[in-house]
Amino acid sequence: MEVVGLVLVLIGLGVLAIAVREVLALRREVATLTTRASEVAERIEALPPELRGAFGTGARHLITVELLNLFELAHQHSALTRPLTALTPRLVRDVVHRKLIDRVRAALSGAGVRADVRLHRADRRP
Repeated sequence: MEVVGLVLVLIGLGVLAIAVREVLALRREVATLTTRASEVAERIEALPPELRGAFGTGARHLITVELLNLFELAHQHSALTRPLTALTPRLVRDVVHRKLIDRVRAALSGAGVRADVRLHRADRRP
C-alpha cells in the first residue's frame, strides 16, 4: 500500500511539474504577443485601448498631454513630496494629475472653452 501511495505522489509531482512548465510557457507567449501587439499598434498609430472605443478614427479629435516632469512639479509645491515620492510614487502622481486637471479645466473655462477634461492611462509611451 505504501508503494502505491509513493507512486501516486510521484505521479502527482510529475503532473504538477508539467503544469508549471505549461503555465510558464503560456506566460512567455502572452508577453511575446503583448510586445508584438504594442509594436503593431505603434506602427499604425492606434489609440490606446481605453480611448479606442470612445474616439476611434472618426471626426472627433483628441488632444493629449503627457507630463514629463511630474515629480519636479510635485517637489515645487511641498518639501514633503520628496520622501512621499520615494514611498508612494503612484499616490503623488495621482494627486499631481488631479490638481493639473483642475487647473486645465479652470483655465479653459476662464477662456470660454467648453471641454471635457479627463485622465486616461496609457500602457506605453509613443
